[in-house]
Amino acid sequence: MENTNKTILVLWDFSPKAECAFAHAVNFAQATGVDITLLHVVKGDKDVEPAEKKLGEIAEKLSAQANIPVHVEVIKGSIFKSISSYASHSHVEMVVMATHGVKGIQRFTGSWAIKVIRGSKVPFLVVQNMPQGKKYDNILFPVDFKKENIEKIKWAHFLYNLYKGRIYIVHPRVSDQSFKKRIYSNMVFTKKYFDNTDIPYTIDTIGKDLAKDTVEYAKKVQANLILIALSKTLTFADYLMRPAEQDIIANEAKIPVMVISPKPKQLSGGFSATGN
Repeated sequence: MENTNKTILVLWDFSPKAECAFAHAVNFAQATGVDITLLHVVKGDKDVEPAEKKLGEIAEKLSAQANIPVHVEVIKGSIFKSISSYASHSHVEMVVMATHGVKGIQRFTGSWAIKVIRGSKVPFLVVQNMPQGKKYDNILFPVDFKKENIEKIKWAHFLYNLYKGRIYIVHPRVSDQSFKKRIYSNMVFTKKYFDNTDIPYTIDTIGKDLAKDTVEYAKKVQANLILIALSKTLTFADYLMRPAEQDIIANEAKIPVMVISPKPKQLSGGFSATGN
């Protein structure tokens, strides 16, 4: 039976990395009071029942360990096409998935998975390791010239409401005057929002390589989460080269990354960005 409570979706492939995703989901579930659902995708009808049985046994054990309701869902289809469709259900608040970093990037966070995340109405939390603690209170907030940067602000507010802490706002050094103006506009908007909400923040300039320098700065300030937003469409350059977002997601420091799609769904329940 499908879970109708607000839930955090954990992609489960029966690997040890899936347990990392579950551990991060537990952190958010405990802070927000929502359930967890393990999602596994199979290829054919004959695979559904065995997977449900196996996953049910795992969920029962994990639920007892975490003292949180853990539900199971087994669906048939392509792992990349089915996830976004299922996550669009109104009760799913966040998707947590694990990756093996750059080596495993093509499976979950390469060009196919970037498309999956972009089409989702809920944020994805992409992780590589077990959480270092219970809180995500050192948030790195990179700002570039894209208008989608604004989409991240209410999620930064949401994270601050949960964990307090500090937001580290960084922007790349650029020479192009058009990009400079757009970055400045995004920075003004971001600063004004945080000033009006009394969220503690610092602002700094990083180098020209957005992905590399964002991760280096995250290591410097010991960030425990990087918050990024995808652009609405893939550009021709994205097909020729890896987009910066992909390298941030697969960062070698293994820092969790929350990925926001353009125009994410209205927050609700324990996931209220305003705290109301």
